[in-house]
Amino acid sequence: MNDISIVTKAQKGDNVAFSELINSCKEKLYKIAFAYLKNEEEALDIVSDTIYKAYMDINKLKNPQYFNTWITRILINSAINRLKKNKRIVLIDEYEKVESFNLNISDIEFDIPSCIDLYNAIDKLNVKSKSIIILRYFQDMTISEISEVLKIPEGTTKAYLHRALKKLKVELKEEFI
Repeated sequence: MNDISIVTKAQKGDNVAFSELINSCKEKLYKIAFAYLKNEEEALDIVSDTIYKAYMDINKLKNPQYFNTWITRILINSAINRLKKNKRIVLIDEYEKVESFNLNISDIEFDIPSCIDLYNAIDKLNVKSKSIIILRYFQDMTISEISEVLKIPEGTTKAYLHRALKKLKVELKEEFI
């Protein structure tokens, strides 16, 4: 994890220390953002927004040992806000691209069609369940780490995880889980 002294230095205005912190967690942040948004440019945009917000507000971080949890929470909130914003926007050009993709998709043989089904099934989950699945299985976080990041009790986290897995099994007809 992060060295508490580096976080403390960053809080005091040391830009090199902040850069070290970001370099240590940037890949993790990108993976989480991509899992939410399914778009490389949007994921990179959210990561840069997260880094900017963290830089501006690092002095508000009360406990330096929770830097990873804090920055992950900023990223998740930004990704959820972007998803809500994008639901309201439908671009005509994008619609035409999707239509042409759907017409040609039968000509393509996928090596891993179960992954596509899994991602689609995860997208159908509610926001809390989706967050828990992504953090648990894509980031290998423990239940206690997830409850810290999402600021919910461990029992609630377990309940959401159980319900989400149940919904995924139904959605995927127990073929892939």
